[in-house]
Formats: sequence, structure tokens, C-alpha cells
Amino acid sequence: MNKLPLWSLVLLSPVLLWLGWPPFYTFFFLFFGFIPLFELEKRMHGKKTWKFFFRIYSALFLWNVFTTWWVWNSTIWGCVTMLLLNSLFMCVPWLLYRFFHKKIGDPAQYLFVIFWLLFEFLHHRWDLSWPWLSLGNGLANASWLIQWYDITGTIGGSAFVLAMSFLLWKFISHKKRNYLFYAAGLFLFVFASSWFNLIKYRMRIHPAAGSMNVVVLQPSFDPWHEKFSRDPRDLVEEMLEISSKGVDTSTDLLVWPETSLVGNVDASNPANDYLVNMLRSYQHLHPKLNILTGADMQSVYRNVSKRPTLTARKTKQPDIWWDAYNSALYLDKNGEISFYHKSRLVPGTEQMPFVDIIPAIDKLAVKLDENSISGSLGKSDSAISLGKEPMKIAPVICYESIYGNYISEFVNHGSKAIAIITNDAWWGNTAGYKQHLAYGALRAIEQRKWVIRSANTGISCFVNPEGEILKQTNWWEKTTIQQQITFDKNKTIYCRLGDTRILIIFCSISLVLGMILFVKNNRSLNSKH
Repeated sequence: MNKLPLWSLVLLSPVLLWLGWPPFYTFFFLFFGFIPLFELEKRMHGKKTWKFFFRIYSALFLWNVFTTWWVWNSTIWGCVTMLLLNSLFMCVPWLLYRFFHKKIGDPAQYLFVIFWLLFEFLHHRWDLSWPWLSLGNGLANASWLIQWYDITGTIGGSAFVLAMSFLLWKFISHKKRNYLFYAAGLFLFVFASSWFNLIKYRMRIHPAAGSMNVVVLQPSFDPWHEKFSRDPRDLVEEMLEISSKGVDTSTDLLVWPETSLVGNVDASNPANDYLVNMLRSYQHLHPKLNILTGADMQSVYRNVSKRPTLTARKTKQPDIWWDAYNSALYLDKNGEISFYHKSRLVPGTEQMPFVDIIPAIDKLAVKLDENSISGSLGKSDSAISLGKEPMKIAPVICYESIYGNYISEFVNHGSKAIAIITNDAWWGNTAGYKQHLAYGALRAIEQRKWVIRSANTGISCFVNPEGEILKQTNWWEKTTIQQQITFDKNKTIYCRLGDTRILIIFCSISLVLGMILFVKNNRSLNSKH
């Protein structure tokens, strides 16, 4: 590797990371993805920082392009901005690593683990959040290896990938076999831990909280030319017709995808909406049926002179404002209606960053098509479970499913199963919807809960608590699928601890190892003198 040109290292790293990422099953390439970048930093140790930054940024930019280029199909401006900014944010851990490597030498390698984990942690928690490429997500198609995610979440997966990368880089650059043995030992330990954790889960007595028969609809409406331009009543009638092929007298829950009800259901009185009443009429034919559906919703504020919320939009009348929501609507079999507004919003299309600081920035929001709404959407204040015990459901809307810690909030609110409703057709037939599906399987393992996945199109399926994908639909298929799912009252260690405590544990381990190496290096230098 010492003989490779610097630009070949810049090109090699993103190719390896791309090959290791879903939808591919060749996850082991991830362990080698950062090795060219470690070598790049080593060989540019004495060069100017801006030259190092240019090369490291180029490599990370290419990784982002190779794995998430498909965002281009939904929004060109948003895609370009995302690629440029996310690559820039990823440079921060590398620049910190370079700074400390010059100051303290090899112990900085352990600090890099801390820097990267902190970056991923913080990147989940601000207005420009785009944690799609958190390293732990890259292992999503290797469920047999990551059954311990119910303890650590994806933070543990990121730490595992980084540790393997360091050990393999040390072996390649120093030609010392002991590093290869360490890497093999770490992999075998993780592999054994995964199977031990899975066996322990299977042997554990799960407190029964009931079961339900679920039907999932995949209507496959074209979001660009059909879904938001057809009469909403026609859409609902067609979805009811398709649903009837799966719903029978034993069905407890029917799940429809994101924004199935188009046309802004009034949040103050959803029972009066004509689309909601079409669903209520359908429930009269199936008395035990509960329905969970995605819906466009709105709140109207009358006789208000000032903007009532940060996301409120002004109408042509000066004293009337309104908020738009991307929501999940739950119609109980007994006639009660509850809802949840999506709270983890996509930057640029559903939420403009820092609009609370600079309100005028909201005017720059991306509009996906001529029928969609631009500007920041309103949202719920916290995670809300829908339904009643024992069938409380986490209504996870699209993008929210990549936030493991946020899903824990639903479970802590009483959710016994996770319903992911989404519309993955914006991206076309690309890797995007396949990656999104794989990340949903991670949520099943982290929480040890069934995942019910209803996509307008993409892939609808069920995922059992072990991360196994069942009854997977095809791309652009109009169909329903059925499954009986069970509820588990237990909360996983990951759910109870949360990302913050787990981050502290891994950072503490890295810091201790770095201090040990620092002391060892100083003793070696003193003995030589």
C-alpha cells in the first residue's frame, strides 16, 4: 500500500465502503473501507492540512455519491446539498484525528473512534441530520452477526467496524501477524456474542401481551404523476378494493402506507373528514378491524394576528394561519380516532434547518412536485403510541425509521410493535428503498419487536424480532400481505440505556486503551534514552 499513489487511496476507500453497504451483502468490505484513509493520513503527516482536507473530502464525497446518489431522483437541489454537506461533516473526525496524531502519535487512533462515534451521535440530533451512512447501518444485511444490537444499537456496530479497520490497517502497514490475529479474534468474539445473544433471546420466557392478525397494503401509486393528482376519493376506493383481498373476519389491524389520505384531514375534527368516513364505513363491514394509515393533516388557526407556531403558514386572509403535517392516523374499532405527526423530518423538503433562528429560511424549502407542499411541516412534541393495550403500535413514518434511539421513545411510551409506513417510490427503482428496508430490520433487533412495514411502493413486509424479513413484496406491486404477530412486554438493554449511555461506554473504553498505549509509548522512548 505504501507504493500506491495518493489519489488511488482516495478512490479505493469509497469503492470499498460502497461494496460493503446495503443492498450488497458483502459487508466485510466495510472493514477495509477506512484503511486507505488511515494510510492517506499517515503519508500526508508532514503535508499542509488543506491538502489533506482536499483528499479526505474527495474520498468521503465519493462514498456519499456511490451510496446515496438516488436522492437525486426526488430532489436535485436537495441531493447536491446533502452530498456536499454530509461529506464536509464527515471530515471533522478526520481533521481532529490528524491534529491529535501530530501531538500524541499513535494513541490518537483510539481518539479517532471517539471522534467518529461523537460525530454520528451528534449527527442524529440536529436540524441538518442525515445519519443514513452511520457505519453501524452498514451491517444491516448481516443480521446473523449483529444480534447484540439489542444491547448496543448501531453505535456498537460503528465501533466494531472502526476497530476492525484499525487492526487490519495495522496488519497491512506494519506487516505484523499479531494484528491479524487480534482482528480475527475480535470478529470471532462478535460472531459468538451474536449467536449467544440470539440463543439467550430464544430461550427467554417472553411475557405474553397478546397477538394480532395484521394485513398490510401496498397500493403502488406513482407519487409523481398519480398519487397527488388523482381524486383522493378514487385513491381510497382503490385501496379499499385491494385491501379486501386480504382482510377477513380474523383481521385485527389493517395498515396503509404514508400519506394514503391525501387532502389535509382537519386535526381538530378528523371524524368529519369524508376520507376518514370512507374508512369508518369499511370498518362497519369488519367490526373487529382497526386501521392505521398515513395521512396529510392540517391545523387551522383563526383570528390570530401573529404567527402561532414556527411552522405555521399564512393564508390570503391576514388573521388565518395553518400548519401542515405528515401524519399517522389510527381508527379504533370502537370509533375512537387518534393520530401522530411525523417528528423526525427530512431536511430541505419537510423541514428547513434552523428556521427557529432564521424564520425567512423557510421560503427556501424544496417542493417535490407541483402538487406537494413546500415549507417546514408541523410535528408532534414527542413519540406517541397509537391504539390501546395490549395492541399499542409505534407509528413510525418513513425517515424516522433510521433513528434507533427515537424508536426507543415509542417503546418506552408503551409500543409493543413497530409499524413503518413509507413512500419509497420518490427514489425510483434504486438502492434507496432497499437500504431503507434493511435499516428497518435493525429496529426489529434493537427493540426485539415485530416490524410491520407498509410502503406505497418499494418493499412491504414483516420483520420478526430477530431481524428476519418475511413475506416481502415486489417493487411496484399492488398487493396485500398477512401475518400474525405477537407482542413482547420486555424492553431491551438498548431501549433502557439509550444512545447516550452506550456512547459513554464505548468512548470510555477507547480512551482507556489510548491512555495505555500513550503510557507504553512514553516508557519505550524513555528506555531508549
